[in-house]
Order: sequence, then structure tokens, then C-alpha cells
Amino acid sequence: MYRWIVFIHIASVLGLLLVHPVTIAFHLKQERDRVRIRELLEVSEAASALRWLFFGLVIVSGVVLGIAGSFWSSAWFWAALVIFVLIGVVMNQYGGRAIDRIADTQDDAEMERLLTRFRPWILALTGSGGLLVILYLMLFKPTP
Repeated sequence: MYRWIVFIHIASVLGLLLVHPVTIAFHLKQERDRVRIRELLEVSEAASALRWLFFGLVIVSGVVLGIAGSFWSSAWFWAALVIFVLIGVVMNQYGGRAIDRIADTQDDAEMERLLTRFRPWILALTGSGGLLVILYLMLFKPTP
């Protein structure tokens, strides 16, 4: 059963990465055609429910693995969980809210300003860097 939960956990992370809009964010940063911008925003919105589903599956399966593997009292386990939640917060605050502001604006000058200030690299580095730290913690299980 433990291996199946590990499988679900890893598959959920892969699913989250597949439906994540960071790739769209890079395209959005370069785009200036209002119709294309709206299309990119629609694609991002369409994946939103799946993103939250996979995010929840990662959290639930990770907690179950922590209990099943008796990692609940390990510092590395809590650090990984906190980092994952922080990744979600940064992605939502910086990425999600910025994209929502872009989607809500009707003024071309304001949209240009928002697109110019938008930094998809922050999302990419937060997500990939955070996940690499979590992967390190999970594989090496460092103890203080």
C-alpha cells in the first residue's frame, strides 16, 4: 500500500506540473495582441480546477506518507510540507493575482504596464527551486 501512495504522490506532482500555467506566463509576458492574451488567460483558467485537485492530492498523499513512514516527527518532513505550501502561496500571490489583474483590465495602457512588470521567472524559480529542495529532503532525509 505504501508504494501505491508514493506512486499517487509522485503522479500528483507530475500532474500539477503538467497543468501549471508557468509556460503560459512566459507566453503572456511576450504577447501584446489583446485577443491572444485573452486566449492564454482562458487556457490558464481552464486548468485551474485541475491545478487545485493535484495540489490537494500532493498534500494529502504527502501527509499519508508521513504518517505511514513514521516521518511525522522528522524536521525534514515538516520543512518539505511548509516549503510546498509556501510555493503555493507565492505562486498564487504573485502569479495568480497578477494574471487576474491582467485579465480584469480593459485599458490597453494598463495592460501593457502590467505585462511589462510581470516576471514569470519568479514563478519558474520558486516552483522548480522549491521542488528541488523538497526532492532533496525526501531523498536524503537530513536530520539536525
